[in-house]
Amino acid sequence: MEDNIIQTEKGTLIINGGNAVNDCPIDWDEAKKWQENANKDSNGDWERPEWKWDCGFKLDYDGAILRISSRFYPPKTHYGKTWDGTVTVCIFDKEIKEQKFDCKTLNELKHEVEKYVLGLHTNLIELITRT
Repeated sequence: MEDNIIQTEKGTLIINGGNAVNDCPIDWDEAKKWQENANKDSNGDWERPEWKWDCGFKLDYDGAILRISSRFYPPKTHYGKTWDGTVTVCIFDKEIKEQKFDCKTLNELKHEVEKYVLGLHTNLIELITRT
């Protein structure tokens, strides 16, 4: 029996998922080289999912697909009398939609921006779950 498989009267315990087969890295140096090569097209761009090894050489592909970026200017003499700016929706690094805001108060800005982003969230969930 393999060292990582323990038989008991209550059942079988497999520690760390068994011995490596096929393409499983044999050590962390090999795993790191594979990971760097697999992620070479992402250039460390935090918006894209990336491949990462976890303990026991479990493999993850994690990261954001959608990102919200915004900038709002405060009411000042050289900006204007209102809070104005934009929310930009990006998929990976491509800007796909920009929404402008122009609000009289900071509370109004907060409310309107959060309502807009929540609407995007709701629409995305509906779109993804119906396919």
